[in-house]
Amino acid sequence: MLDVQPYAFGRQGEEPVAAIHGLEKLGDRIARRLRAIIEPMSGGRPAVTARPSDDTMFMMWDAAVPAFVSLSLYRIHPIKGLVTLRIDAELVSLLVDRFYGGTGPRSAHARREFTPTESRLVVRLGDQIVKALVECWSDVAVLEPMLVGRETNVAQAGIMANDAPVVVQGFDIDLGERDRRTIEIVYPRAGLLGIEMLAGERSAARGQEPAGAIDPVWQARLYTRLEQARMPARTVLARPNLKMSELVALKPGDVIPIHIARNLPLLIGDRVFAHGSIGEQDGCAAFMIEKLA
Repeated sequence: MLDVQPYAFGRQGEEPVAAIHGLEKLGDRIARRLRAIIEPMSGGRPAVTARPSDDTMFMMWDAAVPAFVSLSLYRIHPIKGLVTLRIDAELVSLLVDRFYGGTGPRSAHARREFTPTESRLVVRLGDQIVKALVECWSDVAVLEPMLVGRETNVAQAGIMANDAPVVVQGFDIDLGERDRRTIEIVYPRAGLLGIEMLAGERSAARGQEPAGAIDPVWQARLYTRLEQARMPARTVLARPNLKMSELVALKPGDVIPIHIARNLPLLIGDRVFAHGSIGEQDGCAAFMIEKLA
């Protein structure tokens, strides 16, 4: 009874221990993929070593990051929050130099921006790393990445609060130089809770699917497809009524008097979606919505 811990109401359960342990298992697999990605650019076979995952705070990670570095920010569903890919600026310069047969990269310490060639390599390298990351995660969860932006300074990136807990998955890149370079993937620790939930659903699917279980990945994809669906929109200006005898007697040149109502329906499919009026905008006929049905 003496082992009492404070609890903050609204906190989402325990720390995502299972997901963090999962990163450890994926480390060597991602390292092998990184080696295959970097080798064609480096002109040799690099040594890539996965570090143990570091469970820390964002401010502690930030303090160890150089002022000039490549940062690629991603939203990776179902992980909540920003996932950051860090690539050392010196590694980028060295890979460009090796690719074009140079004698050595210029120092990145006094620089504040990449050359156009280095920027293109950052895009290519980042895209390939994230693609490899998604493939390595496929046994744990289906990841759907979306690039948010790229920065060269942590302070300008606005990634997350200083006291936010993060999990850092780091890799040492040895290209035969005196110093090793770094590639890191920084996950928001709270965001990994979604991965733990997915892993539980996947395990249940192997046995007996619980009644009413919802796959969040399938649901997100369904919403995305529905948002892109096209529906026909139309309005009806008038609905004149004719007797059968009048209809049979119609001939070319006859005029049917109609009355255009002030309040016209906007039809989506066969349902009335709104009411409005007909007018003109930019030289084209237009419908102005005045009231939703």
